Formats: sequence, C-alpha cells, structure tokens
Amino acid sequence: MSKYLFILSILLLFSCKEDSLSTDDLLGQMNSVYAEIEDLIVTSCESSDQCVATAIGVKPCGGPTRFIVHSSETDQEKLDELITRYDELNEEYNETSGIGSDCSVVTAPEIDCISGACQEIGS
Repeated sequence: MSKYLFILSILLLFSCKEDSLSTDDLLGQMNSVYAEIEDLIVTSCESSDQCVATAIGVKPCGGPTRFIVHSSETDQEKLDELITRYDELNEEYNETSGIGSDCSVVTAPEIDCISGACQEIGS
C-alpha cells in the first residue's frame, strides 16, 4: 500500500508543477534575491586575506556574469544559498527570454582591503 502512496505522491508532485514565469516576474524575483544578497554581504576588513570574490549570475554560454566582492565575515553559507537561487532564476530568465551571449569569459577581479573595505582593484 505504501508503494502506491509513494507513486501517487510523485505523480501529484509533477502534475502540480507551476507554469513558467514571465520574464518580468523572473527579473522581479532576481532583483529581490539580489537585494537580499546586498543586505547580507559585509565588506569591512582589516587585511586583504579577508577579501573574497564570489561568482554570481549565469551567462547563456556558461560561466558567471560577474563577481561580488565581500569580506570573509559574510555568512558564506547563506550567501551561497541566495546565489544558487539567483542563478536558477537567471538561467530560467535566459531560457524564457531567449537571450544571447557574447560567450566571453568573466574572470575574478583583483581585490584588496582598502581603507577598511574589500574592493575591486582597477575597475
């Protein structure tokens, strides 16, 4: 009996899948998640070894769209969760909108602790 309940649960799960969101809805959700990311990140530092650049975004050809510079004082686990959600939405946005890409590779920026804040150098 439990085998049948399991199969029924799986069927219900897939039958209740939400329709695709519009590009406007996806952008709105991406902006909301990005605002959470901005609220979470800490940039204060005492030395350059506290500075981190974390990839975010998904280019249609693959790879990140940019990097977020922050301090190791940032809750990295929570940041990773938010970035994963942002990246999922970004990937869905790319597919839904049919957006293209120049396929250029975005590399991590040089970063340093300048005047007590983690910053990108030379940008």
